[in-house]
Amino acid sequence: MSRQFTIEASESIRLRNFTREDYQALYELTRQTEITDLLPDWNMTEEQLDSFLNFVTGSYDSFDPADVRVLLAVEHTLDNRLIGWCGVFPNDMLKPEAREVAYALSRDYRGRGYMTAAVEAICSYMFEHTELARIVAIVKLYNHASSAVLNRAGFRHIEQTVLSDGEPYEYFELDDEKLRFRRARLEDAETLKEMMVRTFDREQRIWLRDDEEPDANLRPPGYESAAMQRYVIQEWPYYVMVFAGKAVGAISVNVSGRHGRVDKLFIDPDYQGRGFGSLALCFVEKQFPRVQVWKLETSGKQLHNHRFYEKAGFVRTHESEWEFAYEKVMTGSAPDAEAPGETLQVTGSMSGAAVINCSMPDSEFYNVDLSGGFYMNCTLQDSRITDCNLSGTRWTNLNLTNMLMADLRLTGSEIGFAAMDGVRFHDTHLGTSRQPAVFERCDLSGSVIRDSQLSGVHIEQCDVAGMTINGIAVEELLKAYMEKSAVK
Repeated sequence: MSRQFTIEASESIRLRNFTREDYQALYELTRQTEITDLLPDWNMTEEQLDSFLNFVTGSYDSFDPADVRVLLAVEHTLDNRLIGWCGVFPNDMLKPEAREVAYALSRDYRGRGYMTAAVEAICSYMFEHTELARIVAIVKLYNHASSAVLNRAGFRHIEQTVLSDGEPYEYFELDDEKLRFRRARLEDAETLKEMMVRTFDREQRIWLRDDEEPDANLRPPGYESAAMQRYVIQEWPYYVMVFAGKAVGAISVNVSGRHGRVDKLFIDPDYQGRGFGSLALCFVEKQFPRVQVWKLETSGKQLHNHRFYEKAGFVRTHESEWEFAYEKVMTGSAPDAEAPGETLQVTGSMSGAAVINCSMPDSEFYNVDLSGGFYMNCTLQDSRITDCNLSGTRWTNLNLTNMLMADLRLTGSEIGFAAMDGVRFHDTHLGTSRQPAVFERCDLSGSVIRDSQLSGVHIEQCDVAGMTINGIAVEELLKAYMEKSAVK
């Protein structure tokens, strides 16, 4: 399917796809010596121009945001005339990865700022819709008008250089200086981990003395784990901030209908203080217009975080030495177009209430005290339970197949009489208390323990037939041990 470009550059001109109907007007433009004296390659025969126009119109079918090659017509909207062209594509005289902006304008329409508007428009479009982070330009030394266009369009003059054709040129560059957001990809995990480590380690150094215990609110569990990054990338909305082609921060959120939680927001220390955090909050609010209440937690020690979130409209709902909690109630949030009826809001106490034979699929429960509740013969399939206090609850006789349990605190919990076929444990730890986990009367035959810390582990009165450690059968290890002991 052909990519259709329509870029409104100003009230008077637009950029659009070339068509076969543009041939005659394009041919007349290439007869203007004001153009061909500067761009001799455009001095084509009719046959050459016809073939070139076929190539240009066909190129829209294969437009690739990762390998930008595009030439667009500049149309005067009042006269409905083709008055020039503007494109971004490789140049054999430049580095293979470079993309040059090139342009030309009819002599009859010069001096009105049209070319500057066209260059600004195409560069802005390419930064917004492709993976380009930099666009370059080269201008012959005597082409002062073209240099003026680039200067007005925001390009920086870098140097005067001689290229492979032996001619000297003025060389310009334009970087994408607008913060962009894109969905995080699995290949971003290592980069995000390294950025998070730099960010949170710096916070730890700022807000804690050397003799103080580490603060999990300053450096959250798993912050140094690429596996944790991959988990969040796969399970939650996670966005990378990109500035001048470089990942400079990220924000992850957990959204359930009308309620959302900002999980992590971090900016590379080298790029802090530029307002990127505020832009990130605005971005996710626009991404999820149905959310009526946003919440988050931050360390009680990070005073600059408190000021930042309060300036962004968040209101403090809880505070302690270690943690502050915030909420932001959105005004004018979009109504839920998918809701089958009006929102039911119940306030006050319903202590002792019984809800029986009730259908409530896709419902939301927020800020509800359900402590001491009893749930039996209920269908909670595909539910999302997040940011809830389930301490002390009893889960018995439940179907938990294909359930995701992650980013949890299970300290002191007990799991018994459970079928765990296919269950996978990864990136778990013993918390700050370091109390050992205990496995008793568990059938773990055929299980795999890989890349784990097992120092100090005790295995007692277990059937270890067929068990191997680093490829060596345990029976052989025990036999060798007993033989060595007998020799002594």
